[in-house]
Amino acid sequence: MSEKSFDAVVIGSGLGGLTAGALMAKAGRKVCVIERNSSVGGAASVFKVGALTIEPSLHQTADPRDPSEPKHAILKTLGLLDQIEWVPIAPFLSVRGGPVGESFDLPVGFDAAREAMARRFPSRRDGVDRLFASMQQMESCVAEFTLARAEHSLRRAFSGALKLRSLAAEWRANVAGALQRALGDDEAAKFAIAGNIFYYADDPSRMWWPFFAIAQSGFLKTGGVYIKGGSRVLSMKLAQVVMRSGGQVLLNRDATAIDFDSGGAIAGVRHVETRSREAEARIGAQTVLANCAPDGLARMLPEARRETWDAAYRDRALSISLFTANFGLNVPPVSLGLKAYGQAILPDWITRFAQTAESSALLGAAPGKRMPMYGVANYSAIDSGLGGDGPHLVVAVGADRLENWAPLSPPQEKERRQHWLEAFEAALERAYPGFSAAVTDRMFLNARSMRGFLNTPGGAVYGFAPTPPTRGLWAGMPRTPKTPIAKLYLASSFGGSGGFTGAMLAGADAARLSMAEVSR
Repeated sequence: MSEKSFDAVVIGSGLGGLTAGALMAKAGRKVCVIERNSSVGGAASVFKVGALTIEPSLHQTADPRDPSEPKHAILKTLGLLDQIEWVPIAPFLSVRGGPVGESFDLPVGFDAAREAMARRFPSRRDGVDRLFASMQQMESCVAEFTLARAEHSLRRAFSGALKLRSLAAEWRANVAGALQRALGDDEAAKFAIAGNIFYYADDPSRMWWPFFAIAQSGFLKTGGVYIKGGSRVLSMKLAQVVMRSGGQVLLNRDATAIDFDSGGAIAGVRHVETRSREAEARIGAQTVLANCAPDGLARMLPEARRETWDAAYRDRALSISLFTANFGLNVPPVSLGLKAYGQAILPDWITRFAQTAESSALLGAAPGKRMPMYGVANYSAIDSGLGGDGPHLVVAVGADRLENWAPLSPPQEKERRQHWLEAFEAALERAYPGFSAAVTDRMFLNARSMRGFLNTPGGAVYGFAPTPPTRGLWAGMPRTPKTPIAKLYLASSFGGSGGFTGAMLAGADAARLSMAEVSR
């Protein structure tokens, strides 16, 4: 068995793992990233199917050029902030249908958004003001702690701590409850603020309000951006930082076991060629940062370690997965009336915010009279740099669960996927006449596709579900990169939260904790 030695091994090359590896390599650690696929990125990647160039899950993020945005300091440290072209998206949230009716755009900027809501829903002005004040306070708290860490400022850290006190009453609130308290039974107003909730979760009564409010507030403050060329551009640049700093990125290698020495400390990682399962090799290392799910790591641990490991994670609910109906058009979508980059579509059967919980379950059967909530991403509306001279890409995306598809045989699943692809094409034809005639390519991805692509249980795209914590504010954040095993960290959404920002922050925290522990 061949063997090399590094300071740290990163298992998996999603955004969390690449961020952790890049930061450690930049700090002078010798890092090796192991990736089971033939390219880096995980959810932050792009692949081609026929003529279609598809981005499977990550579509936009809050603008990291704002110094208070959490990704800013990471990208600046790595020298990548100005190496990426950030394409502005406006508005970051547009909602139509259901109780909202005609399109409502939530503009960037707290004051602008508050006034837009007050004009559309004048009877709810007081509730809107309270809601936005709460969201702005949460965003300000995160900004203070972000800047405190970047500037090593005790003053900012103290300011952030003071602002935390005002959040104590809302710390364990859920989204449905927070919106009900502020907006009463005005269902249209709830959807105007949270019409994109299906990107995060499928049940607002089980989704943590501060998590959603902070994510939404990040977009409200900085606006949304798209990485020109797709999220793979960021993944590739992070991998290049690792390699330029003296590290290695090994593709088509599947980690199989984490070794421990006689004293119980991590000693290295074994890996094999992904397809052949041959050419076993070993990398010696002091620490391991895992850009994968805890259940995947359990299989790499010695049996004596698994009971403690499983006890730490077995009761944590998984996040949603996603479906995407991908269409390639031979005409510019704007010619059909598709002008915006993104819009949330509410079907007519949805009249109350609470019905969001029923939406993703619809994919558990063949299409009927009811369509789920979904978003439309129209890549031709911006200078995306995606697809080149290929067809114009339009994607319908929404929440999914693996249990919708688990009982089906492969032929049955293929048939249902085709039916749903046809259903979404028909829905887009009704909304934008001429759409169907312009379609040249189509592809449907579901929770099972995401599970195979991301190698996460249930096809979870955001790690663990963002459910309200069971303990109070001063118990700290409910998720952490720390694990029950010393010098083994979760550098993935499972160690923090999902999306661009959550995954990168989890990776950055894992790197920081790892380097601090080794230094001690």
